[in-house]
Amino acid sequence: MIRAVIFDMGGTLLRYVRPGNGAWREFEERGIRGLYRYLVAQGHPMTAGEEAFVAHMFERLAQGWEQATGGHINLRAVDWIATGAADHNLTLTESALIEAVHHYARPLRDGVSAMPGAAAALAELRARGLHIGLISNTIWPGDLHRDDLMALGLWSYIDYAVFSGDLGIWKPRPQIFLHVLEHFGVSPTEAIFVGDSPKEDIRGAQQTGMRAIWVRSPEFPLPPDIHPDAIIENPGEVVPLLEASGQLPPR
Repeated sequence: MIRAVIFDMGGTLLRYVRPGNGAWREFEERGIRGLYRYLVAQGHPMTAGEEAFVAHMFERLAQGWEQATGGHINLRAVDWIATGAADHNLTLTESALIEAVHHYARPLRDGVSAMPGAAAALAELRARGLHIGLISNTIWPGDLHRDDLMALGLWSYIDYAVFSGDLGIWKPRPQIFLHVLEHFGVSPTEAIFVGDSPKEDIRGAQQTGMRAIWVRSPEFPLPPDIHPDAIIENPGEVVPLLEASGQLPPR
């Protein structure tokens, strides 16, 4: 019998609008353009045009993400923006950096919605008395994600949430999974992780000793060397799956 279910956020509980072919670069472009236009509107002298700025900032983001998920650095939006601004001979105050983060994130948050069955699954797991956790790899401040989860009616079901940029630890490092398990006072064998990234979510959770359910994702195909304990199409399938395998406590 399990005592906790821990979820990833983006692509698992929340669905973000992905323009064009859905590539990460296309998704991020809207935010980086919003950042660039904010800096221009504030009167900052930009040494690069918008297209060059977008390309440079995305390259920095991609490199930083790889280092963060590799366990080498922490990556936060304020630091990424500060470094990118310095590359263009700009020094931003702390308040300007916070405002810049909001201008970057705002276009990316537009149209965010709950994944099919997410609210019903969380409500049923809560009714069964299980701990419900969330672990998200993100550079955004956690407050922005909490606002979205609240607006979509999901936040009230989540007992404990960890956002990697805030904590300074990223999936797939075992410490971030163990941090949440220790908060709940449960062992890895008493918990299940649900996520859409094979490398960050499935491998990370399994290496910690948890079972892991993969939410099928067009963005993250399943490599042949990663084997989820189960595969679902959306979080609405979590409860029936666990019920059928006898892993849920009765209501």
